[in-house]
Amino acid sequence: MNKVFQKIVAFTQTRYMRIMTNGFMSIAAVSIAGSIFTLIKSLPIGAWQNFLTASGLSEILSIPVSITSELMAIYVVLAMAFQVAKEFKKDGLTASVIALGAFMILTPFTAVVYNADYTVATPVSNVIPVSSMGAQGIFLAIITGIVASRLYIFFLDKGWTIKMPDSVPESVSKMFEMMIPGGLTFLIFLAVRWGFSLTSFNTAQAFIYAILQGPLVSIGGGFWGLFAYLVVAKLLWCFGIHGGMVAYSAMATIMGTVMAANAAAFAAGTAVPYPEWAFNAMLMDAHVLPLCLIMLVFAKSKQYKTLSKIALPTSLFNISEPLVFGLPIVMNPIMAIPFVLTQIFNVVSTILVTNIGLLVAPTGAGINNMIPLPILGALLNSHWSGFVWALIIIAVDALIWLPFFRVQDKKALEEELKLETKEA
Repeated sequence: MNKVFQKIVAFTQTRYMRIMTNGFMSIAAVSIAGSIFTLIKSLPIGAWQNFLTASGLSEILSIPVSITSELMAIYVVLAMAFQVAKEFKKDGLTASVIALGAFMILTPFTAVVYNADYTVATPVSNVIPVSSMGAQGIFLAIITGIVASRLYIFFLDKGWTIKMPDSVPESVSKMFEMMIPGGLTFLIFLAVRWGFSLTSFNTAQAFIYAILQGPLVSIGGGFWGLFAYLVVAKLLWCFGIHGGMVAYSAMATIMGTVMAANAAAFAAGTAVPYPEWAFNAMLMDAHVLPLCLIMLVFAKSKQYKTLSKIALPTSLFNISEPLVFGLPIVMNPIMAIPFVLTQIFNVVSTILVTNIGLLVAPTGAGINNMIPLPILGALLNSHWSGFVWALIIIAVDALIWLPFFRVQDKKALEEELKLETKEA
């Protein structure tokens, strides 16, 4: 096992894995800030929700959420490009600007606008769709940030620049220096955009989603549908793709059907026809709180001690972004393994104990998933067994997370000690 961990750690220290890890860690504050406002706005308390609506604060609190989660791809492309430039000892700001431009070149300038009751869809042009800037665009942002920055640096190293006399101010000289490398980088990405326009996908974003959604579309309701929805979503998140969005868009029709059937059964007081999907609210992010608790108790590095304290409030309400981007889990093979393993355990074990009668079946009632896990478990099946099972999930997930987190924490502690020694 130690040899396996050593190989994983060695892989995370390769140049581009280090770039991606550092890139996501550098924007963790943005994700945490957005999650805090999400939590404040979404607290499942009727009086609070009524107050937010009546006072107009709900709309105001949505602004920080919009400029963080809905624009996450922009932060990612800037962070990745900056880390690449830092790795190659080049100006990070210039590389980031070039990469952002390349990302915008790949972004479609069309969107669909709906009327008030969503019955009429109107295509519009000369607009930038927010969906391309948010979680849906993260994977493309990773690729663009790294590739565009690397191309820019490559052209710089080749000396394909306009050299100005020493008498010219540095700011002006740098502007001319970046013109040819930046222009060539833009030209390459423009060719990529044109290439996708000749295909049935039309855009790079559409291509990424099309090749990922296919395997999910054929999977229906029941255990395997839920298993695919939750596990595939976590697998995709490990690679910087918003797995929940991909899985949901692929299975929205199926989910809508089974959830409606469960709700109808609950209203009629009969057994739910799709008990697996009725547990979806609890199983989606059940492993978030266990990870945060493990960090809070066992972290030795300063960065993870601090992160655990910051992420605890959001983790209590099953909000995963601070840890997904803060550790990070995205593009991190050490933490990706338990990220997926805990999800597999939670889905399989929950359905198993339900089928053998140890866990009372869910009622099918629609419950807000931003409720602390044990309480959420009890509400889903209106029975104390839901509360107890949620505690068991927390305990087992924590045990799965622990050895992997210790490896991650040890690596972070070693880096902190090296930095302290260097500064001393």
